[in-house]
Amino acid sequence: MPGVSKSGGPASSPPSSSSRPLRPSRYVPVSAATAFLVGSTTLFFCFTCPWLSDQFSVAVPVYNGVVFLFVLANFCMATFMDPGIFPRAEEDEDKEDDFRAPLYKTVEIRGIQVRMKWCSTCRFYRPPRCSHCSVCDNCVEDFDHHCPWVNNCIGRRNYRYFFLFLLSLTVHIMAVFGFGLLFILNHTQRLDHVHAAVTMAVMCVAGLFFIPVAGLTGFHIVLVARGRTTNEQVTGKFRGGVNPFTNGCRRNVSHVLCSSQAPRYLGRVKKAQSVLVQPPFLRPQLSDAQLAAKVLDNGIQGDMHRSKSSLEMMESQSADVEPPPPPKPELRYGLSRSPLSLGHTEESSLLHKAPPTPTMYKYRPAYSSPGKNHSNKILMKLHHERERWRF
Repeated sequence: MPGVSKSGGPASSPPSSSSRPLRPSRYVPVSAATAFLVGSTTLFFCFTCPWLSDQFSVAVPVYNGVVFLFVLANFCMATFMDPGIFPRAEEDEDKEDDFRAPLYKTVEIRGIQVRMKWCSTCRFYRPPRCSHCSVCDNCVEDFDHHCPWVNNCIGRRNYRYFFLFLLSLTVHIMAVFGFGLLFILNHTQRLDHVHAAVTMAVMCVAGLFFIPVAGLTGFHIVLVARGRTTNEQVTGKFRGGVNPFTNGCRRNVSHVLCSSQAPRYLGRVKKAQSVLVQPPFLRPQLSDAQLAAKVLDNGIQGDMHRSKSSLEMMESQSADVEPPPPPKPELRYGLSRSPLSLGHTEESSLLHKAPPTPTMYKYRPAYSSPGKNHSNKILMKLHHERERWRF
């Protein structure tokens, strides 16, 4: 369920319900109920209502027609509406916790501890009042029961229409039986006619279904007033205790009949969208116009101007400053410090070979290359150094 933690469970999940074989026997009760409802009402309108409209009023068939349409609408809503089925978790979701998570978790509702059981089929913890239907093989929110006569589970989303269907069907059966009895009492001398025979057959069908339908309607009226579901009543979940889901008789009835429709959890299957993810080192280069629009009024633009101006200033200063002089050469010829030996050694070294040129450091300016005057100065300094060493 959305909002309920799906942190594994104690048992492995069976195959999904999509692989179950189709059972045609499930459609027998709902087909029979539809046939009896539509067939008996049609016979009533064709053989009984014409005489009632002539003898009493046109309002009699109009009233029965409105009630019948209301019954049929609620019947279709209870049959085809999603009762509040929760989508199942993915097969690989929290698979590593399947055997480590507890079977039950408890939540507090109005100061009362309510247990949530792990569903091994849907792979999540069932929220309060939720149960897994063995016929539909789905977890249904606020599960009431599975009704074979509508071939659907009765849950949070369609319980209102099921309850209104029972109420309106009870009223419709009573109206059909009452007006049929009125027709028979006025045709006691002609019971062998077709109209009387069909009316008595319709009355038999109405009387046959009146007792179970009226009993079921009264049972659900009590459940709605107490704020319970059929599953809670049958299993005795709150027997002898406090029901945390009840709000009083009036509020319970208004919640069933007048509350907003619960959301549907099973929607349309979304198509997989392909997303192109670029790594950080493949970011596209921004143009000057895009960069100016991006850094507008956030302080970066001023920093950029300042950095550009400072760079230009450094380049102009480096072009004007003279380069540092080369380092003085070291005495690496093993000369002594006495003046006689110094003079003798210098003369002998000058006769044999000239001293090597002092090592110069490579000069590389920061932003601009030296000009012609700068190279002339370096050559003049080298010449002076040679002359000094020669003498």
